[in-house]
Amino acid sequence: MKIEQPSFEIWPQEEGINGVYKQIERAGRVCYKSEKNASEDSAKPFVERMIAADHTAMLEHGTVYLKGAVENLVNRYANNRFSRIHVKDGVAYVTTNLRVVAENKWMEDLECFCEPTSHHEQRITVHFTTQVGVTREFNRHRANSMAEQSTRYCNYSKDKFGGEIAINLPEWIKKEADCQKIYQELNHNLLKQLCQELVIEKDQQAWSAVDNWLFANLACEYAYLNLISLGRKPQEARVVLPLDINTELVHTAFVCDWKHFFDLRALGTTGAPHPDAKAIAAPLFEEFKRLKLL
Repeated sequence: MKIEQPSFEIWPQEEGINGVYKQIERAGRVCYKSEKNASEDSAKPFVERMIAADHTAMLEHGTVYLKGAVENLVNRYANNRFSRIHVKDGVAYVTTNLRVVAENKWMEDLECFCEPTSHHEQRITVHFTTQVGVTREFNRHRANSMAEQSTRYCNYSKDKFGGEIAINLPEWIKKEADCQKIYQELNHNLLKQLCQELVIEKDQQAWSAVDNWLFANLACEYAYLNLISLGRKPQEARVVLPLDINTELVHTAFVCDWKHFFDLRALGTTGAPHPDAKAIAAPLFEEFKRLKLL
Protein backbone atom coordinates (compact mmCIF):
# COMPACT_ATOMS: atom_id res chain seq x y z
CA MET A 1 0.00 0.00 0.00
CA LYS A 2 1.32 3.40 -0.97
CA ILE A 3 0.76 6.69 0.82
CA GLU A 4 0.09 9.83 -1.24
CA GLN A 5 -0.04 13.47 -0.19
CA PRO A 6 -2.90 15.70 -1.38
CA SER A 7 -1.90 18.10 -4.15
CA PHE A 8 -3.25 20.25 -6.97
CA GLU A 9 -2.09 21.57 -10.32
CA ILE A 10 -3.68 24.25 -12.49
CA TRP A 11 -3.82 23.08 -16.11
CA PRO A 12 -3.61 26.00 -18.57
CA GLN A 13 -5.26 25.23 -21.91
CA GLU A 14 -2.90 25.40 -24.86
CA GLU A 15 -3.60 27.82 -27.69
CA GLY A 16 -5.83 27.12 -30.68
CA ILE A 17 -8.49 24.54 -31.45
CA ASN A 18 -5.94 21.79 -30.95
CA GLY A 19 -5.41 23.14 -27.43
CA VAL A 20 -9.12 22.56 -26.80
CA TYR A 21 -8.80 18.97 -28.00
CA LYS A 22 -5.67 18.35 -25.93
CA GLN A 23 -7.35 19.66 -22.78
CA ILE A 24 -10.28 17.30 -23.30
CA GLU A 25 -8.01 14.33 -23.89
CA ARG A 26 -5.90 15.16 -20.86
CA ALA A 27 -8.96 15.27 -18.60
CA GLY A 28 -10.59 12.24 -20.16
CA ARG A 29 -7.56 10.02 -19.77
CA VAL A 30 -7.50 10.64 -16.01
CA CYS A 31 -10.66 8.53 -15.68
CA TYR A 32 -9.03 5.37 -17.02
CA LYS A 33 -5.41 6.28 -16.18
CA SER A 34 -4.51 5.92 -19.84
CA GLU A 35 -2.25 8.97 -20.09
CA LYS A 36 0.54 6.89 -21.62
CA ASN A 37 -1.65 6.39 -24.71
CA ALA A 38 -1.66 10.11 -25.51
CA SER A 39 0.56 11.29 -28.34
CA GLU A 40 1.18 14.51 -30.22
CA ASP A 41 -1.60 13.77 -32.73
CA SER A 42 -4.05 11.69 -30.62
CA ALA A 43 -6.20 14.50 -29.19
CA LYS A 44 -8.44 15.27 -32.18
CA PRO A 45 -9.27 11.58 -32.91
CA PHE A 46 -9.91 11.11 -29.16
CA VAL A 47 -12.49 13.91 -29.20
CA GLU A 48 -14.03 12.77 -32.49
CA ARG A 49 -14.57 9.28 -31.06
CA MET A 50 -16.34 10.77 -28.06
CA ILE A 51 -18.62 12.85 -30.27
CA ALA A 52 -19.40 9.88 -32.52
CA ALA A 53 -20.25 7.73 -29.46
CA ASP A 54 -22.36 10.53 -27.95
CA HIS A 55 -20.08 10.40 -24.91
CA THR A 56 -19.75 14.15 -24.60
CA ALA A 57 -19.26 14.82 -20.87
CA MET A 58 -15.48 15.15 -21.23
CA LEU A 59 -15.96 17.80 -23.93
CA GLU A 60 -16.90 20.21 -21.14
CA HIS A 61 -13.22 20.49 -20.19
CA GLY A 62 -12.39 22.09 -23.55
CA THR A 63 -13.01 25.81 -23.16
CA VAL A 64 -14.11 27.63 -26.33
CA TYR A 65 -13.67 31.38 -26.64
CA LEU A 66 -15.63 33.04 -29.45
CA LYS A 67 -15.65 36.57 -30.83
CA GLY A 68 -18.09 37.74 -33.47
CA ALA A 69 -21.09 39.77 -34.53
CA VAL A 70 -23.79 40.11 -31.88
CA GLU A 71 -26.56 38.88 -34.16
CA ASN A 72 -24.65 35.68 -34.91
CA LEU A 73 -23.76 34.66 -31.35
CA VAL A 74 -26.08 36.22 -28.78
CA ASN A 75 -29.24 34.40 -29.86
CA ARG A 76 -27.49 31.07 -29.51
CA TYR A 77 -25.57 31.50 -26.28
CA ALA A 78 -27.46 34.13 -24.29
CA ASN A 79 -29.81 31.60 -22.71
CA ASN A 80 -27.30 28.78 -22.41
CA ARG A 81 -26.44 28.32 -18.72
CA PHE A 82 -23.06 26.82 -19.54
CA SER A 83 -21.94 29.91 -21.45
CA ARG A 84 -21.11 33.52 -20.61
CA ILE A 85 -21.52 36.50 -22.96
CA HIS A 86 -20.13 40.02 -22.84
CA VAL A 87 -21.12 42.55 -25.51
CA LYS A 88 -18.99 45.61 -26.25
CA ASP A 89 -19.12 47.96 -29.23
CA GLY A 90 -21.32 45.60 -31.23
CA VAL A 91 -19.06 42.62 -30.69
CA ALA A 92 -20.08 39.53 -28.70
CA TYR A 93 -17.45 37.78 -26.59
CA VAL A 94 -18.58 34.26 -25.69
CA THR A 95 -17.02 31.76 -23.30
CA THR A 96 -18.45 28.26 -23.59
CA ASN A 97 -17.25 24.66 -23.91
CA LEU A 98 -17.02 22.17 -26.74
CA ARG A 99 -19.89 20.06 -25.40
CA VAL A 100 -22.29 22.99 -25.85
CA VAL A 101 -21.02 23.55 -29.38
CA ALA A 102 -21.06 19.88 -30.40
CA GLU A 103 -24.40 18.85 -28.89
CA ASN A 104 -26.20 21.84 -30.41
CA LYS A 105 -24.62 21.22 -33.83
CA TRP A 106 -22.97 24.63 -33.79
CA MET A 107 -19.53 23.47 -34.92
CA GLU A 108 -19.49 26.19 -37.58
CA ASP A 109 -19.17 28.68 -34.71
CA LEU A 110 -15.58 27.51 -34.27
CA GLU A 111 -14.81 29.81 -37.17
CA CYS A 112 -15.24 32.59 -34.58
CA PHE A 113 -12.74 30.93 -32.24
CA CYS A 114 -10.20 33.24 -30.64
CA GLU A 115 -7.78 33.32 -27.75
CA PRO A 116 -9.29 34.71 -24.51
CA THR A 117 -9.44 38.49 -24.18
CA SER A 118 -10.14 40.76 -21.22
CA HIS A 119 -13.82 40.68 -22.30
CA HIS A 120 -14.10 36.89 -21.90
CA GLU A 121 -14.90 35.27 -18.55
CA GLN A 122 -12.17 32.72 -18.03
CA ARG A 123 -12.64 29.03 -17.25
CA ILE A 124 -9.91 27.38 -15.18
CA THR A 125 -9.02 23.69 -15.03
CA VAL A 126 -7.55 22.21 -11.84
CA HIS A 127 -6.21 18.68 -11.35
CA PHE A 128 -6.54 17.41 -7.78
CA THR A 129 -4.87 14.44 -6.12
CA THR A 130 -6.76 13.62 -2.93
CA GLN A 131 -8.96 10.96 -1.33
CA VAL A 132 -12.38 9.85 -2.54
CA GLY A 133 -13.97 11.19 0.64
CA VAL A 134 -12.88 14.71 -0.36
CA THR A 135 -13.87 14.43 -4.03
CA ARG A 136 -17.39 13.54 -2.92
CA GLU A 137 -17.54 17.01 -1.40
CA PHE A 138 -15.86 18.72 -4.35
CA ASN A 139 -18.22 17.04 -6.81
CA ARG A 140 -21.22 18.64 -5.13
CA HIS A 141 -20.26 21.80 -7.06
CA ARG A 142 -22.51 20.74 -9.90
CA ALA A 143 -21.92 23.88 -11.97
CA ASN A 144 -18.38 22.62 -12.54
CA SER A 145 -17.23 20.11 -15.14
CA MET A 146 -15.69 17.00 -13.58
CA ALA A 147 -13.56 14.03 -14.56
CA GLU A 148 -12.41 11.55 -11.93
CA GLN A 149 -10.28 8.44 -11.85
CA SER A 150 -12.68 5.51 -12.09
CA THR A 151 -12.57 2.74 -9.50
CA ARG A 152 -14.92 0.87 -11.83
CA TYR A 153 -12.33 0.55 -14.60
CA CYS A 154 -8.98 1.03 -12.84
CA ASN A 155 -7.55 -2.32 -11.75
CA TYR A 156 -5.12 -1.64 -8.90
CA SER A 157 -3.64 -5.13 -9.16
CA LYS A 158 -2.05 -4.16 -12.50
CA ASP A 159 1.56 -3.12 -12.93
CA LYS A 160 0.73 0.50 -13.77
CA PHE A 161 -0.58 0.84 -10.20
CA GLY A 162 2.28 -1.18 -8.75
CA GLY A 163 -0.09 -4.00 -7.80
CA GLU A 164 -1.33 -2.07 -4.79
CA ILE A 165 -3.75 0.64 -3.77
CA ALA A 166 -2.70 4.16 -2.81
CA ILE A 167 -4.08 5.93 0.23
CA ASN A 168 -4.21 9.70 0.53
CA LEU A 169 -3.07 10.92 3.92
CA PRO A 170 -5.80 12.62 6.02
CA GLU A 171 -5.00 15.73 8.05
CA TRP A 172 -5.70 14.10 11.42
CA ILE A 173 -3.20 11.34 10.70
CA LYS A 174 -0.55 13.95 9.92
CA LYS A 175 -1.15 15.50 13.34
CA GLU A 176 -1.13 12.24 15.31
CA ALA A 177 1.54 10.15 13.61
CA ASP A 178 5.14 10.18 12.50
CA CYS A 179 4.37 9.96 8.78
CA GLN A 180 7.92 9.00 7.90
CA LYS A 181 7.64 6.05 10.27
CA ILE A 182 4.37 5.02 8.62
CA TYR A 183 6.10 4.98 5.23
CA GLN A 184 8.95 2.83 6.56
CA GLU A 185 6.76 0.28 8.34
CA LEU A 186 4.03 -0.02 5.73
CA ASN A 187 3.91 -3.65 4.63
CA HIS A 188 1.69 -6.70 4.87
CA ASN A 189 3.58 -8.00 7.89
CA LEU A 190 2.08 -5.06 9.73
CA LEU A 191 -1.39 -6.23 8.69
CA LYS A 192 -0.63 -9.71 10.02
CA GLN A 193 0.69 -8.30 13.26
CA LEU A 194 -2.28 -6.02 13.75
CA CYS A 195 -4.71 -8.84 12.98
CA GLN A 196 -3.05 -11.03 15.58
CA GLU A 197 -3.25 -8.28 18.16
CA LEU A 198 -6.90 -7.61 17.43
CA VAL A 199 -8.25 -11.12 16.82
CA ILE A 200 -6.02 -13.28 19.02
CA GLU A 201 -4.92 -11.04 21.87
CA LYS A 202 -8.10 -8.93 21.77
CA ASP A 203 -6.14 -6.05 23.24
CA GLN A 204 -7.98 -3.33 21.38
CA GLN A 205 -7.33 -0.82 24.14
CA ALA A 206 -3.64 -0.81 23.22
CA TRP A 207 -4.38 0.26 19.67
CA SER A 208 -3.87 3.89 18.78
CA ALA A 209 -6.12 5.77 16.36
CA VAL A 210 -3.35 5.48 13.77
CA ASP A 211 -3.15 1.70 14.31
CA ASN A 212 -6.86 1.39 13.59
CA TRP A 213 -6.57 3.56 10.47
CA LEU A 214 -3.64 1.55 9.13
CA PHE A 215 -5.34 -1.76 9.88
CA ALA A 216 -8.56 -0.74 8.11
CA ASN A 217 -6.80 0.44 4.95
CA LEU A 218 -4.42 -2.51 4.79
CA ALA A 219 -7.34 -4.89 5.26
CA CYS A 220 -9.21 -3.15 2.42
CA GLU A 221 -6.24 -3.58 0.13
CA TYR A 222 -5.84 -7.22 1.14
CA ALA A 223 -9.51 -7.95 0.46
CA TYR A 224 -9.51 -6.04 -2.84
CA LEU A 225 -6.50 -7.86 -4.25
CA ASN A 226 -7.91 -11.20 -3.11
CA LEU A 227 -11.21 -10.49 -4.85
CA ILE A 228 -9.38 -9.61 -8.07
CA SER A 229 -7.33 -12.82 -7.84
CA LEU A 230 -10.60 -14.75 -7.44
CA GLY A 231 -11.83 -13.38 -10.75
CA ARG A 232 -13.97 -10.47 -9.59
CA LYS A 233 -13.98 -7.47 -11.91
CA PRO A 234 -12.71 -4.11 -10.62
CA GLN A 235 -16.27 -2.76 -10.62
CA GLU A 236 -17.20 -5.60 -8.26
CA ALA A 237 -14.09 -5.60 -6.06
CA ARG A 238 -14.21 -1.84 -5.52
CA VAL A 239 -16.93 -2.24 -2.88
CA VAL A 240 -14.23 -2.94 -0.28
CA LEU A 241 -12.08 0.10 -1.13
CA PRO A 242 -11.81 2.74 1.63
CA LEU A 243 -12.85 6.39 1.43
CA ASP A 244 -9.19 7.32 1.89
CA ILE A 245 -8.21 5.66 -1.39
CA ASN A 246 -6.21 8.05 -3.54
CA THR A 247 -7.96 9.46 -6.58
CA GLU A 248 -7.41 12.09 -9.25
CA LEU A 249 -10.06 14.66 -10.06
CA VAL A 250 -10.23 17.31 -12.75
CA HIS A 251 -12.54 20.31 -12.30
CA THR A 252 -13.08 22.97 -14.96
CA ALA A 253 -15.19 25.99 -14.03
CA PHE A 254 -15.80 29.67 -14.57
CA VAL A 255 -13.92 31.93 -12.17
CA CYS A 256 -17.21 32.89 -10.50
CA ASP A 257 -17.87 29.21 -9.75
CA TRP A 258 -14.38 28.82 -8.33
CA LYS A 259 -15.17 31.74 -6.00
CA HIS A 260 -18.17 29.78 -4.70
CA PHE A 261 -15.96 26.68 -4.35
CA PHE A 262 -13.48 28.63 -2.21
CA ASP A 263 -16.26 30.12 -0.07
CA LEU A 264 -17.34 26.62 0.93
CA ARG A 265 -14.12 24.60 0.87
CA ALA A 266 -11.41 27.11 1.88
CA LEU A 267 -12.97 30.13 3.60
CA GLY A 268 -15.88 28.50 5.39
CA THR A 269 -18.38 31.28 4.76
CA THR A 270 -21.28 28.85 5.29
CA GLY A 271 -19.67 26.68 7.99
CA ALA A 272 -16.36 25.04 8.77
CA PRO A 273 -14.90 23.16 5.77
CA HIS A 274 -13.83 19.55 6.19
CA PRO A 275 -10.13 19.68 7.26
CA ASP A 276 -9.03 17.46 4.35
CA ALA A 277 -10.96 19.60 1.86
CA LYS A 278 -9.51 22.81 3.30
CA ALA A 279 -5.99 21.36 3.24
CA ILE A 280 -6.10 21.37 -0.56
CA ALA A 281 -8.61 24.17 -1.26
CA ALA A 282 -6.90 26.82 0.89
CA PRO A 283 -3.52 26.70 -0.92
CA LEU A 284 -5.36 26.59 -4.25
CA PHE A 285 -7.19 29.76 -3.22
CA GLU A 286 -3.85 31.42 -2.51
CA GLU A 287 -2.53 30.29 -5.91
CA PHE A 288 -5.57 31.78 -7.65
CA LYS A 289 -4.87 35.08 -5.88
CA ARG A 290 -1.17 34.94 -6.78
CA LEU A 291 -2.08 34.43 -10.44
CA LYS A 292 -4.61 37.29 -10.18
CA LEU A 293 -7.47 34.99 -11.21
CA LEU A 294 -9.63 36.34 -8.36
